[in-house]
Amino acid sequence: MVLVEMRTTAQAAKVAEATGGVHLLGKNDKDGKALLGHRVDIGTDFETYRAKIEPVSVLFKVYEKDGSGALVEVPSGWTITGAAFEVEWPSDPDRASLIRSHFGARRFAYNWALARVKADMDSRANDPLHHSVLWNLASLRKEWNTEKSSLAPWWSKNSKECYSSGIADLTTALKNWKDSKDGKRKGAKVSFPKFKSRRSDQNRIRFTTGTMRFNDRRTIVLPVIGALYSKENTRRIERPLAQERARILNMTLTERWGRLFVSVNYAIRTSSPQLPTKPGVRAGVDLGLRTLATIADSEGNVIEVPNPRPLKATISERRRVGRQMSRRIPGSKGHERAKAKLAKMDRRAVSLRQETWHQLTTWLCATYSEVVIEDLDISAMKRSMGRRAFRRSVSDAALGMFRPVLGYKMARAGTTMTVVDRWYSSSQIHHGCGCRLIAPAKMAKTPVCAITGHTVDRDVNAALNLRDWPESNAGPGPVGSSAPVDTRAADIGGTDPGPGGGTTRCQRSDRKTRLKGKASRGEARSKTPQGEAV
Repeated sequence: MVLVEMRTTAQAAKVAEATGGVHLLGKNDKDGKALLGHRVDIGTDFETYRAKIEPVSVLFKVYEKDGSGALVEVPSGWTITGAAFEVEWPSDPDRASLIRSHFGARRFAYNWALARVKADMDSRANDPLHHSVLWNLASLRKEWNTEKSSLAPWWSKNSKECYSSGIADLTTALKNWKDSKDGKRKGAKVSFPKFKSRRSDQNRIRFTTGTMRFNDRRTIVLPVIGALYSKENTRRIERPLAQERARILNMTLTERWGRLFVSVNYAIRTSSPQLPTKPGVRAGVDLGLRTLATIADSEGNVIEVPNPRPLKATISERRRVGRQMSRRIPGSKGHERAKAKLAKMDRRAVSLRQETWHQLTTWLCATYSEVVIEDLDISAMKRSMGRRAFRRSVSDAALGMFRPVLGYKMARAGTTMTVVDRWYSSSQIHHGCGCRLIAPAKMAKTPVCAITGHTVDRDVNAALNLRDWPESNAGPGPVGSSAPVDTRAADIGGTDPGPGGGTTRCQRSDRKTRLKGKASRGEARSKTPQGEAV
């Protein structure tokens, strides 16, 4: 049995009508009545009906039954990817003003929808029977269409996608806030959405309908805005579009650093993946700050990728230009020149980070059959650094880009990415020995083996443990365990190791007074035996 899952019930109904398949039932409504779902049973051969399914939508999933009778997802033949191109600002002042008008229209719709939501919340607090608009795109957009003529008489000068994009961004922000409040969203707490201002909001607009195409490998056409000249050749998208191997899903026009960028999200027919150059070889990748990535494979090779540190390379120049800009009059030519210099350095740092990670992940996908990485907690790394300069180095390396980029590339190539548990002590256990390494400092580059006394490279040792996981001697450590430090420090004030022979030591606080409870207002923190406050 082969099941095809579409994105909506209407699409599933079209597929069932075109293929003669069985439209399966989905969830029940509030009254317990069974409703049609998103899946269609098309029989036993999917390729027979592919030509009838793809005209409806290429965003579908295919499931087949395995030997045990369980449904297993199989490749559908399509994958979603994206690309970005920098385009030039139109030389015509009217067209440039039209683009800025689109950005302002999106922000206007966002603020209107947020004001409507807050007004409904206030009214419902006073009157529980007040009818509020649902927090979804369809409901808010319907309300906007009924009020737009009085609220914004100029609305027809811009694309309708401006207003739909702003409302969609608000519904996403409201969902993130609600999920964070209910404990359904991981990570930091998400606050309630705030109104967008012209200075703080990033100018962007997403197009999902209308005329979106690529012409003559240098022209990108957007609805209402028209043709924009691309600074980069667009043949990597134009070719599959001309061969009907790709379909555009949406385009996003963004202003950043005073420049325009067009990002296109499209679905492309997948070809047979190429075998890696080293089939059957496994590699462990350890990320760091001294060395961006240390790679150890099962053939015994160890490769170190240097950290470019793009922000650190220009930090002195950035400070000098920042002082220049602060001394200029805002709006003057000198102020604009200094602002452009800062934007240029920002743009270069971002581009270097992206290029470094894309080159590394592409090489890993093309070389190894399996790559083992760590589940890093970037926020915890920043908190543990202490000094601002150290925290800045974590952000400068952009370690959080590695896992998502490597994940989608290896899925497309048909290779395996293994993510090790976050508490796997890869850098604390000596590879091949099993003992816990002794380090004179928390992040020492060369810790010492407690048994043999040999010094080892921390990054290489971690890469070897990741490569051999889970057969390696390094087992998962206790949750929240601290990095080992040199036990010889106990001779100069450290505490004795506990019964388990642990190598960590506790450091006492430097506070002079220790109170069991908090002192009340006006009360001395401590007193002498004679009652005098200290």
